[in-house]
Amino acid sequence: MPEQETFWTLLTNLPHWEFEVFLIVIFDLIIGVLIWPRLIRFFKHHEEDDKKIEELEEKVRKLSDFVNYK
Repeated sequence: MPEQETFWTLLTNLPHWEFEVFLIVIFDLIIGVLIWPRLIRFFKHHEEDDKKIEELEEKVRKLSDFVNYK
């Protein structure tokens, strides 16, 4: 009868933990090197859009104040 894998056997199994750490390092590098710069550009682009929208809203407010003033 083959040995059954349980939580306890995985918890005490050193090669299992070495593999887990290996996967964490690999995927963190993939996220950090490949994906993170693209995410930063994406968020920066949207921040610039938000600033442009705020400027337009301010201009609209000033125009509406000017029209309502008369």
